Amino acid sequence: MKSTLHVLGLGPAGLESMTLGTYRLILSADKVFVRTFSHPCVQDLLREGAKLESFDEYYEQGESFEEVYEKIVRRLETELKKHVEVIYAVPGHPAVAERSVQLIVDKLSLQFNVLLHPSVSFLDSIFTAVPLDPIQGVLIRNYDALKGSGLTGKEWLIIPQVYSSFIASDVKLDLMDVYPDEAPAIIVQALGTPEQVVQKVKLYELDHQKFDHLTTVLVPPHKDVISMVKLQDVMRTLRAPGGCPWDREQTHETLKPYLIEESYEVLEAIEQKDMYNLTEELGDLLLQVIFHAQLAHEAEEFEFDDILRGIIHKLIHRHPHVFGDVHVDNSEEVLQNWEEIKKQEKGEERAKGWFHFPQALPALMLATKTQKAVAKVGFDWPDQEGPIAKVREEIQELQEAMESGEGIQEEFGDILFALVNLARFLKLDPEDSLRKGVHKFQNRFEKMAELAFDNGEKLENMTLEEMDFYWEKAKIYEKSGKFIET
Repeated sequence: MKSTLHVLGLGPAGLESMTLGTYRLILSADKVFVRTFSHPCVQDLLREGAKLESFDEYYEQGESFEEVYEKIVRRLETELKKHVEVIYAVPGHPAVAERSVQLIVDKLSLQFNVLLHPSVSFLDSIFTAVPLDPIQGVLIRNYDALKGSGLTGKEWLIIPQVYSSFIASDVKLDLMDVYPDEAPAIIVQALGTPEQVVQKVKLYELDHQKFDHLTTVLVPPHKDVISMVKLQDVMRTLRAPGGCPWDREQTHETLKPYLIEESYEVLEAIEQKDMYNLTEELGDLLLQVIFHAQLAHEAEEFEFDDILRGIIHKLIHRHPHVFGDVHVDNSEEVLQNWEEIKKQEKGEERAKGWFHFPQALPALMLATKTQKAVAKVGFDWPDQEGPIAKVREEIQELQEAMESGEGIQEEFGDILFALVNLARFLKLDPEDSLRKGVHKFQNRFEKMAELAFDNGEKLENMTLEEMDFYWEKAKIYEKSGKFIET
């Protein structure tokens, strides 16, 4: 016969919040454990003559709550092997914000009978202490689970057991990442007892108050919370009747130039290592995604959640070495797996052609992707000598085309294509290489103009030979970091 563990809830306050069934079970039992003596109901029970043992010493000795809860589970397991019935009582409701109970159910329910008894939770008292109707929406988060939890500000946020000013400080900082600094917050202490206190403060003042193990923090709904939901709301407002005339006129087609422009502005911020500007430019790029999603929503084509669902599924499915049991040794194997999975996903579509990427890519990028695609089946040079020879050959053919006056553009394109191939063998990004070369030229030209101006001359009034004099000076300045007379 299996021993039985009764998991009871003590309610949020004293004996008056405990159910009669729980009260009788505790007084009649031989072995009763409470998670902590630091609870009004436990103190009332002790005065009633109940025989209780607590796990407070585990909290005093443990380095983490998880370690404490593991010790509690092991102790209860030991006691259940000795006794037919054991009681474990926790503050509030056993199924609300009780990590120790979750572990007990997970680890002991197969070996023993584990019965959870209903009780009044701290939420019942919260709903009366604060003018809060849960129909408005309620989000309950532990103090250490606020970061990255997708707060939207559309619902009441309840944070139980904020038991110290140190914890309150962490809560404040986490919330101020998304809520305005002056957003209202409500601190409830001694919930459900005659000493109950409800205090309203500004969020930035949160950790200036006093806290104990019976303290709960609430944050009402707030329209200015920074979230993806807020961004979607703003975009929806701009597109709605009475919104922005320009935004209302846009279509997928009219937005195409802005998507390209914003993408390149992100690249520029990265190249300049300007993190402040990168933040802004990534926001502008994200706006394009939200804008297109809103247009699709209005046309009933797809939703923003479909975008999220697709990319989440793709990332998980194409990273089996992270989310599955596939083993890889390096990034090359990761890319091989990625392409193989991609082929499986595309199915028959892949068999229709080799070049399954946008043909409207910038020319250098299009050339690179094309060469990589054919190289996968072995259509490639064995080493870099091949592409070097090909560059020389294409230059000769261009010279011949120039002499004949025919096929000049075609031969020039062949040179560029051959150079891209050489860049691939040298493990260089041709797009990035050309951009750096352009910037190098721009900087040198600017320096040349500056040197001429400092010498009382303007480029517009100079011959090519005179400009070349300053060009060479600019090159020397560039290499040495300072101007050298020549």
